[in-house]
Amino acid sequence: MLIGTISSIDFGSKSRTEDDIYMNYVKVKEYVAQKTKNEIAEKALEIAPKSDDKATIDLARHKAFVFKASGMVDHSGEKTIFGQVWSAIKDKTQIFQKRAGNFPYHVHFQGEGGIDAGGLFRESVDQMCEEIQSTCLPLFIPTPNNKTSFGPERDKWTINPSSKQPTHMQMFEFLGAYLGMSFRTGHVLAINLSSLFWKQLLGDPVDKSDLKAVDAYCTQCIDDIATIEKKGVDESSFESIIDLTFVTRLSDGSEYELKKAGRSTKVTFGKRMEYVRLVEQARLNEGALQMKAIKTGMEKVISLAIVKIFSAKDIEEKICGKPNFKVEALKKITRYHGCKETDSHIMYFWQALEEFTDQERSLYLRFVWGRSRMPSATDKYTHSIAMKHCTRPDDTLPVSHTCGFQLDLPKYSSVAKTKEKVLYAIRFCQSIDGDQENFQTWEDQNNSLHMSHIHI
Repeated sequence: MLIGTISSIDFGSKSRTEDDIYMNYVKVKEYVAQKTKNEIAEKALEIAPKSDDKATIDLARHKAFVFKASGMVDHSGEKTIFGQVWSAIKDKTQIFQKRAGNFPYHVHFQGEGGIDAGGLFRESVDQMCEEIQSTCLPLFIPTPNNKTSFGPERDKWTINPSSKQPTHMQMFEFLGAYLGMSFRTGHVLAINLSSLFWKQLLGDPVDKSDLKAVDAYCTQCIDDIATIEKKGVDESSFESIIDLTFVTRLSDGSEYELKKAGRSTKVTFGKRMEYVRLVEQARLNEGALQMKAIKTGMEKVISLAIVKIFSAKDIEEKICGKPNFKVEALKKITRYHGCKETDSHIMYFWQALEEFTDQERSLYLRFVWGRSRMPSATDKYTHSIAMKHCTRPDDTLPVSHTCGFQLDLPKYSSVAKTKEKVLYAIRFCQSIDGDQENFQTWEDQNNSLHMSHIHI
């Protein structure tokens, strides 16, 4: 009955009233069972348009690394991995209309071996996400809370309101299409965007609490102005204490005029509530132009009516996966080949993983799977551990098969040795190489160490 009720809601309507059934659903949708919402979305996607188009993208990964390290910004979308992917398929976003688990395109890294059966694609996606959350792309900036180390969501990113060039808007639209692809296929994007972003993507109501999550200092300031009479300030003393005009600073630090002739209009005691209202409105809508482009791109891949079934928290987890994961969750989906869970070296491995930091566990996922986050639904995947036969296991690094989500684990002699070798591999063995001639052992000056690469 609940599924039928939700399915009958017109999520695509532009006009809303407070007693609209959709508005009432928005207030409670975070309490609707995830399973129910997933069932509705899956049924809708079954009849949604699908594409069998395929593409292979040749990526200059080294060039992207060098550019990112240079500190420059890829305004033209040519130097970064994101820019190269956008340039290659910006007019072919129909290839994102795939079934769950399918890959929209294949990747080849210039100068590296490997045939993409999913691992190279996932690796490139993770690198794109790193670029999105950096200064090498103009799309996002750290939240003001991030910059000031004050308030919540200090680790989040928000839309750069100054990125309005035609190329920027095209990249925002492409990002929207990519979000739609992630929703449809389940290929998670390790991006850490503000809760305000996800609410605005859904078109859900936002208020001052959402602004506080991005810029707590701003909300504190306007709250102080709104309630200044409680501190004994009245009309006669206001202007001697508060020297403001009708302008504000956006998240990127740019000045924004709140109304016509705002720069020359003083904020008075009588006009202070107007100022507070306009600041809140301007700050909550500073990325509206860019968000419109993102929605346009997403709509090309999936109907926003399907997406709006979910809450902002649901959508973030569905698209971005879980930033941290419990070892027990990985254990539940693990299968063993040539070894068993009770073998000593397997128990050493799990104990070592328990001792890892969240960042190190994320690196392990990146090493063994090509993605740094667990998807929201893990029951569709299988993590494999296979015995790696070698004559000197304690001198050998583990090997990963990112396409198969598999780790080949030597029979290490202790937890400490397991932790040492696995940490070395996940930190330093990030090249992807499918050319078996490149899998050679190398001798360091102190001892023999069999080097591993991520291979496909």
